[in-house]
Amino acid sequence: MATPPRKRPLVLVVEDDPTLGDVMLTALKDDGLDAKLAHDGDEAMRDVDDLSPSVMVLDLMMPKRDGFSVLRELRADGRISHLPVIVVTAIFGMSERLYATELGAADYVTKPFELDDLITRVRALLSPTAA
Repeated sequence: MATPPRKRPLVLVVEDDPTLGDVMLTALKDDGLDAKLAHDGDEAMRDVDDLSPSVMVLDLMMPKRDGFSVLRELRADGRISHLPVIVVTAIFGMSERLYATELGAADYVTKPFELDDLITRVRALLSPTAA
């Protein structure tokens, strides 16, 4: 069943740290975006199917299914072509950054980060009609 069109773009934040997840949600909502928090990769994949988000902000290190697994699944079935993903992680390694990019991540942000910078990156990935 298709989801009805929404007035504002939906940002799906996938973060297992509830405090950081809430801070990101609040910042995105304060900037005029709709945002939903998924606490792990399994929940994220359900939300992608159920909610059709405009952008995903994805942590790499999570329980159940990590961010790389989520990226692989999105890429395998073609969903990543229409769902821009910003990886947000504490992993600074160049090999991880390259792997995330190879899997289709549109951007890569290392923790700690400035919320304003994250919002700018999210806005940059939204289609001109949605932003």
